[in-house]
Amino acid sequence: MELREYFKIIGKYGKLFWGIVIVTIIATFVFTKMQPKSYLAATTLTVNKTSAIKQSQVNYYLFDNYYNVQSSGLFSQIVVSWLSSPAVVKDIYAKANLPLPDVSQGKLSKTFKAIREEPATVNVSINDSNADEAEKLVNAAAAVVQEKANELGKSDTENIYDIVKFASVVTETTPNLWFNLLIGAIAGVILGAILALAVDYFKAEDKKGN
Repeated sequence: MELREYFKIIGKYGKLFWGIVIVTIIATFVFTKMQPKSYLAATTLTVNKTSAIKQSQVNYYLFDNYYNVQSSGLFSQIVVSWLSSPAVVKDIYAKANLPLPDVSQGKLSKTFKAIREEPATVNVSINDSNADEAEKLVNAAAAVVQEKANELGKSDTENIYDIVKFASVVTETTPNLWFNLLIGAIAGVILGAILALAVDYFKAEDKKGN
């Protein structure tokens, strides 16, 4: 069957086809508008290794603390791994004085989104239905990370890391209505075409049977 014949069949059942498309678009619109509000809280953490030796204290070149920067970069990887740990997430909720969600450990590990950027920066974000709670959690995350770094520093005084936190930003995240409507329209066209072809097929089969 050629492509134009498919279009003829769809045109034959135009009311069914366009009805499905319109219903799908309306359903997508209603679904999008009914979505609960969500807030994104984000901050940036920069890992800085405290230098035990300063250039002014020695008579040889320290390469602008190159090795400290490299060490900070490696430690930032540890920070990312901490933020995906259910145990650390539990500490963060406790630090923010918020109840821990009753979800699986797998979901807890995905509470925060932590992306490492070179050389030693970690962008941290969290989505929540409450703007204040989202900000509390992202601030608590920075505080807990610093506490964990301090704990490590007690056993290794030559490797002490400071976590520099940027001011947190909270914004409301809303679904992209026009994008969703486009996806809904495409889905409606596909579904409408399939149903139109299916109706034509079964009617043809019914005529053959008679």
